[in-house]
Amino acid sequence: MKTKSMIWLVVVMLLTFQLSSCSEHLDYEWHGNITPGCILLSNNQIISEKSFDATKMDAVGVVIGTRQDTMWIVNTKELGQFSYLDTLSTVSGVSPNEMLLCGLENTAAILKSERKSPAVNAIMAYPSSVTGWALPSIGELKMLSANLETIRKSMQTIKGDVFSTSPYLSSTPDGSSSQTEELYAKCITLQSGYVSSILKTDAAQIRPVLRIKVR
Repeated sequence: MKTKSMIWLVVVMLLTFQLSSCSEHLDYEWHGNITPGCILLSNNQIISEKSFDATKMDAVGVVIGTRQDTMWIVNTKELGQFSYLDTLSTVSGVSPNEMLLCGLENTAAILKSERKSPAVNAIMAYPSSVTGWALPSIGELKMLSANLETIRKSMQTIKGDVFSTSPYLSSTPDGSSSQTEELYAKCITLQSGYVSSILKTDAAQIRPVLRIKVR
């Protein structure tokens, strides 16, 4: 237990450092002008879709939405289909609230738990020059769905992966009841915005999302 606690402490410290690092190196010229479709580069700069130059720039994601001094970015890569957990169970600290933009907190809670999550493990193993990616909450995926056409245009510009027509897995459990929270996780079909539930042990599409606070 002591060893597990030490590992969790290191994970929390890394996540905190990663978010701070991203925030501190953002291009402040764009603060207040960041909108869905803007592009996150590997050097942590944010640029407009029209300013992207593939011969000089390396894109890692596209802004899907903003709230005050915070932005959310979806990764350029599809990671494939993975299950929420390898067993049907509830994870302590994971919010079932479909309105919250809390993918980072949910992902941290899953990492802290004793449950194995193939989806979270795939995101943690994904190599990226920008760190802090998480399994998005259903609220964050709804934001992505609402701005999909704008985001898709930028993805095409930077030659990111095409969004799948299959449902995307979120880190949000089905909170309809204690039983559904144990058994199901929320998914969304991006093109229609239709939200459904899937058994936690069944696989669905995953795409990492990053949350950055601009100071």
